[in-house]
This record gives sequence, C-alpha cells and structure tokens, in this order.
Amino acid sequence: MTINAGPEYFSAEKKYFAAQTPKEQIFWLEEMIRTAPKHKGSETFVANLKQRLKKFQEKQEKAKKSGKSSRITIRKEGFQCVLIGLPSSGKSSLLSILTNAKPRISSYGFTVGAMEYQGAKTQIVDLPSIGSDSFDVGIVNTADLIITVIENLSDIEKISPLLSRTYGKKIIVLTKSDILSTEQKRKLEQTIKSKKLNAFLISNINEEGIENLKKAIFDNMQVIRIYTKEPGKAHSKIPMVLKVGATVKDAAESILKGFSKRIKETRITGPSSKFSNQKVGVSHILKDKDIIEFHTR
Repeated sequence: MTINAGPEYFSAEKKYFAAQTPKEQIFWLEEMIRTAPKHKGSETFVANLKQRLKKFQEKQEKAKKSGKSSRITIRKEGFQCVLIGLPSSGKSSLLSILTNAKPRISSYGFTVGAMEYQGAKTQIVDLPSIGSDSFDVGIVNTADLIITVIENLSDIEKISPLLSRTYGKKIIVLTKSDILSTEQKRKLEQTIKSKKLNAFLISNINEEGIENLKKAIFDNMQVIRIYTKEPGKAHSKIPMVLKVGATVKDAAESILKGFSKRIKETRITGPSSKFSNQKVGVSHILKDKDIIEFHTR
C-alpha cells in the first residue's frame, strides 16, 4: 500500500526490521506509528500497525507475568566493552587474545572476560553473532565501548542500524589482516582514513595490531592510574584507577570513605606536580601515573 510516508517513517521501519528483541521491535513500531501519515487513505495501514504493536505488548506482558525474559542480563563490572559482529567474524578468537584467558561461557551463548592493560582492567563481553536468537541489542545500548568486528568494510552497512540507540564510543576492528598483501593493506588503510573511520587492522593469527587495539580501548576508558606510597617506602606496584579529572580527595575516598578528612598533608610526585614531593591540597587534580603520599592526623 502506498501511503506517501516521509523519511522518518522509512528510517523507523528499517530499524524495526533490523530489531533483535521484542523491546526493540516495540520501540520502532511506536516510532512507525508516530511518523506515519495521518489521513483518510492511511487509516487502515496505521490500524494494522497498532494491532501489531498490541500483540507485541501483550506477548511481552505475558512473559513478565510468567517470570520469563528474552533479555540477557550481564552484571556490569566497571568499564564495559562489547564485541559484536556477523557469524565467523573472529570475535571469539579476539576475546581470547585480549583477555589472555579462557572466558567464561554463559548459558545464553555470550562470553565474558577481563582485559588488563598497564594496571587498568575492563570487562569485555562477546555477544552471540548478529542474527542469532540469543543476540540482545540492549547490552550494546548500555555498553561504554562497542567494538564492531568485521571482515569487510561493507559489513558496516549491515550492522550500523543496530547502533542507532547506543551511547558508548565505537571502534571498528577488521580481522584477518594476515591474509592481505602489503598493497591491499595500504589501500584499505587509505579507505579507512578517507572515510574517517575509527578502525584498526588486526590478525588473530599473528596478533598484528593487538597492542594498538588494547591502547585504544584504554584511551577510551578515560581513566588515570595513581600509585600510592607510604612515607619512607617504595610506591605500590598496582595502581588505583580513577576517572580523568579526579582529585586528591577522590583518591582518598576511593581508599576508604571518610579518609580525606583524616589527611594532614599530601605529597605528589609525577605529571601533575611541579617538582617531586610537592605539597598539594585535597582539590589538586591528579594526572595519569602520579604517585601520591598521604600523611594522616
């Protein structure tokens, strides 16, 4: 049926057909109804959309009452990255390399691991492949960083509709760089640059580009590493991880709530200090790799 709908409607319709969960389908159906033309000729069409929406809502309500849910729940631990991609994109192999461990496999088919980079840890979730029954775009929407794993740049067009409601930053990873010739890599890198894509070429076989990817993940975390030091002793080997812009007070409170009130004097050595053992106040803004020494009352 021709209803002379505008671009907003067709955009919502496209995302409705790409939706992977009932919640997503309901959202985009509501958008289709909202943006559909409202005139005599479209009344039947809009009524059919509303009937379809009602069925989805009834189905979701029934699932809630029975205690069943199609949504995957993953406990978010700190900064969270998700790996998404089409079947056979190399996500699972990449997760194993990034985490240097066998990730735990859930009953839903996703896997979870922890990547450590220079003292900072991040949770990495490998979701089931796009198109599978277990894929849940809800996790993608709430993640801090979305890593799209692809074999070809053309795959981006198939995946991008799923990312319309995400708030996290995005990285594109092109796998299997080991099978490309030097010339093919050069051309691909030129294309990435011309399209202004935040993309990395990697290989799960020889681990080419993995360190660059780890650094990019760390940079997106927007955190700083602060080493504590007791008077007369060497600084700690394991840093505390704080958000960029954190102060001396934030560092103290992360050790123990109320600890900042017990501080008599703080000395800083590192990027945020003008010289070693500089005395600073609790409002002093810290920088990555600062060494902090607290003297208490």
